[in-house]
Amino acid sequence: MTRKLLYTTVGLTLSLLACEGRLGARPGDELVPSRRDGGALAEGGTVTEAGVALPPFAPVAATMHRLTRAQYTNSVRDLLGTVTVPTDLELDTQLYGFATVGAASITVSPRAAEQFEAASYNVATQVFADPAKRMALVGCAPTAADDACVRGFVARFGRRAWRRPLSMVEVDRWVGVARTAAGAYRDPNKGLEYVVAGMLQAPHFLFRVERGEAIPGDASRRRFTGYEMAARLSYLYWSSTPDDALLESAERGELATTEGIRAQARRLYAAPRAREALTGFFSEFFKLDRLPPQTRDRALYPTWSPELARSMLGEFERVVSDVAFREADIRDLFTTRATYLDQNLARLYGVTGTFDETFRRYEWPENSPRAGVLTTAAFLANNAHPVTTSPTHRGKFIQQYLLCRPVPPPPAGVTTDIPMGTGRTQTFRQRLEELHLSNASCAGCHQVMDPLGFGLEHFDAIGAYRTTDNTLPINADGNLDGVTFRTARDLAQAVRNHRRLPGCLVRNVYRYATGHVEGVGEDVVIHDVEQAFAARGYQFSVLLETLATSDGFRFAANGG
Repeated sequence: MTRKLLYTTVGLTLSLLACEGRLGARPGDELVPSRRDGGALAEGGTVTEAGVALPPFAPVAATMHRLTRAQYTNSVRDLLGTVTVPTDLELDTQLYGFATVGAASITVSPRAAEQFEAASYNVATQVFADPAKRMALVGCAPTAADDACVRGFVARFGRRAWRRPLSMVEVDRWVGVARTAAGAYRDPNKGLEYVVAGMLQAPHFLFRVERGEAIPGDASRRRFTGYEMAARLSYLYWSSTPDDALLESAERGELATTEGIRAQARRLYAAPRAREALTGFFSEFFKLDRLPPQTRDRALYPTWSPELARSMLGEFERVVSDVAFREADIRDLFTTRATYLDQNLARLYGVTGTFDETFRRYEWPENSPRAGVLTTAAFLANNAHPVTTSPTHRGKFIQQYLLCRPVPPPPAGVTTDIPMGTGRTQTFRQRLEELHLSNASCAGCHQVMDPLGFGLEHFDAIGAYRTTDNTLPINADGNLDGVTFRTARDLAQAVRNHRRLPGCLVRNVYRYATGHVEGVGEDVVIHDVEQAFAARGYQFSVLLETLATSDGFRFAANGG
């Protein structure tokens, strides 16, 4: 039996796989707030504490979400057990900062369809070539191509893989696939192998299909079904397919209520696997996928290596996990003195003691220049040049991504290259102040970026601490919206306490969780989530739970 015959039998074609989302996002419009006109308040709207008028809630249309690479890999492993998932899959497309937003906006190209096809046969073969793995998955030994064992497996596996029960028509169709393949190979187990491979390349697996259901007495919007909510929750908290408990909760109708959603959200958050998935949000938020490919001038930074970059990522992920999952104020990410070091980072940071390849918790001394994620090598190196630091990049990140203040691109025709030095002995700060802040065409933008980045100039292009630059003392003084700072830790404290930080974080989590950029009619949801987040001590679990039970996460517009 050929794979082409399987496609014909199942009715899977590239046209089915090429399902389009409806977001229409533009990559250039990254992490900025929705526009608000501040006009008259519509009936049912909200006036914020700052006097901004927000219109009443208006959901966006439901859409389809293609699985990201992480979601695909996690889902396959949760369905099949211990298998090696091929890595030669199409790369994620990040829009507005997140792969989940991109996944709701892209098609499956013919090349990607071929990759998914090859991957599905690969993992199915791994399972069915091993009798123990096969029995663990199937749970019975089929004696015929369409016996009770086969039919039961098709229904059970289909429910998990497609995140909803299969209809009788679908069960019959897939039993037919098993019958055809088993007849060709004269092996009932081979029939089940083709069922698994086929279901894993079907649109109902590769895409989270969301349509919503009508709400009796409410024609203004649709409610996501229990099974759609199960998938939304599972991919938010675990970046993977729902488990049986979540699907059973959907079947009982519990996910139609905020109480039922809250109970499952707390269960999912408490599971150890939530740490990895949700830490991934922060890695994506901080753009750390850009770090491993970076290079450095080895004459200036001889210790730079791919291994050091991996250590940097490991430290960042552990610091985030430590703060987010011990029910601390998530803003402590910027001021915590706790970190995690291995021998590569201990050497880079000049920390004495016994370190090896494993990470060990370490507490920065009170007088240390480091505290929080802004002084981790991952953040500092990720926002630097191969030869020099970049106060512009570092300051821009704080303004645009942590405080949600859009920074426009440079005017057309303006070169962004830093010219060679003039021969005078200057710090990099002094050079940039001449180039950027004394030039009227540059100062408008750079005055909101560079001064913040100057606060991190005590750290070089790979994050090592220094007291001088080009033999001159470093000046790290600055001001963030009226709060002065003299050191990186002062700057981090100012960012932690900034009034815009919590709302910006909520907005980003909302985009990550829903897979779209919020519309004006969703600003009230973001406002309400931020209020609940603040009222309960800025705990990350509260942010997620409040978002998961919000109208913005539960409802879609009619149409679409």
